[in-house]
Amino acid sequence: MNTHHGDDTSHHLAWAEHAIDALDAGDEANRSLGEALDTTGDLRAENAQRRADAVRAAAMGLPPTGCALAAGISERMLAVWQGADPHFNAAMATAQALAHAHGLTGSAAPTSPFALRLLLRAVRSGAGILAAAEQLGIPRHRLRKLRERPQVAALVLAAQSIGRKPTPRRSKPYAYRLVRTSRPQSPNSGG
Repeated sequence: MNTHHGDDTSHHLAWAEHAIDALDAGDEANRSLGEALDTTGDLRAENAQRRADAVRAAAMGLPPTGCALAAGISERMLAVWQGADPHFNAAMATAQALAHAHGLTGSAAPTSPFALRLLLRAVRSGAGILAAAEQLGIPRHRLRKLRERPQVAALVLAAQSIGRKPTPRRSKPYAYRLVRTSRPQSPNSGG
């Protein structure tokens, strides 16, 4: 009978490793689609996507730290954007009100798959589980309950093990220098 439990554990771990590997699939697809549309490197388009990610996080009931994490920016930058853009600020306030109206805020609110994904990405990137949960507004008692679930425990373990793996050393980045390839013509050169 104990063998069956071991099989369940190994099954959960294999499943969790695959799930953690798949976390970046959406980001990779967005990069590919950006290349197809020739918007890669377009700061305006990138910031629009980041603002949309922050609004989505607010609509899911995440606090400002979680919204910033979802957008891939600092909480300070999120505050700057809200202060500088009244439309974005209004969208964030509306999203927060929506989350509140639907019971997605507060310590009794359920943890969404969206929040779990952000938690796992943060842990995979090397953040401590408690610090990541705090950023997302997940209270410790809820985190403890989540981790009691075998699949969630396996996901956290897989994210932590990936986060601990040493990153491959990259060769030195190329250094570029602007050089003039032709001499400017002087006004007296007749050219």
